[in-house]
Amino acid sequence: MIMKKDIAARKGNQLTRWSCYMVLIMGMMWTAITPVFAQETQPDTTAQVETETEEVEEEETIKSRMSLTADQFPDSTIILNGLLRAKIEASYQKIPGRKVSFFSVNPEGEETQLGDTITGPNGIATLRLNKTNLNMNEEGYYSLLARYEGDDKMDGSESDLLLRPAKLLMEPIEADSTFMLSIQAIAESTEGPLPIAAAPVSVYIKRMFSSLKVAEGETDEAGMVELEFPSGLAGDADGNLEITVKIEETEEYGNLTALSTQKWGYAVSTAPQEMKRALWSPHPPTWMVITFFILMGAVWIHFAIIIINLFRIKAQGPHTTPKA
Repeated sequence: MIMKKDIAARKGNQLTRWSCYMVLIMGMMWTAITPVFAQETQPDTTAQVETETEEVEEEETIKSRMSLTADQFPDSTIILNGLLRAKIEASYQKIPGRKVSFFSVNPEGEETQLGDTITGPNGIATLRLNKTNLNMNEEGYYSLLARYEGDDKMDGSESDLLLRPAKLLMEPIEADSTFMLSIQAIAESTEGPLPIAAAPVSVYIKRMFSSLKVAEGETDEAGMVELEFPSGLAGDADGNLEITVKIEETEEYGNLTALSTQKWGYAVSTAPQEMKRALWSPHPPTWMVITFFILMGAVWIHFAIIIINLFRIKAQGPHTTPKA
């Protein structure tokens, strides 16, 4: 006889089984549906990747910097120097082999191209021109511009310069074996020549690798200064010295330069000559050579005596002591 308690237990077991089946079926359905939802809701990262690629390409472009300076000479010529540098590894380095264009800007802002040159190994592009080719503004300044257009790997840059025309005059004076330089700095204006006062003046002579400063001074109220040139300097084969007088890196005039060649040095020939016997020459003194050979001969003679004695000892055989 089946008890009611057994019937209730069977019904409970069946409900538990059906519940497990339902949970298993729902889990399998959810597993099958989840990839579809994931695929439908996946964000589109294509635009983000393209944006990041463009940012990387923009970051790879090198930034350049242009610096423009000028040197004025007494013969009414100006040398423009455009220094091109680029920021590489957190520092600006000089860039050779790039074209730099120079312009003159009139008071209306219109540009007139003066020429273009290629930067050298020092990153400087140089252009020499005459002041007559430049336009002066109402304030008496030349407006100049140096520009680098840039390329695929480097950004373009430019630098402008306001330059007031001026010149530095030098007169060499020789009296009683004393050499003097009379120097005058003059600025050009619509009112006529004006002296440049309190300007530091430096005197250089040309050497093999760089210039050597030999004198310096400062102009007075009349723009004049007299400097004594030192004697006893080495010149070329004829005793000539290339003298350069400069007022350097001024805001208004740039660099003012005057050049002259004077026979104020002693002659130094660059032709190869045989050096006399000396300690610092390839040919040492005779007494040193003789002493060297005597000492080395004595050393080798002692070596020979030692070796001969060793062979004699070996030839005599072992020494035996007679028994008592």
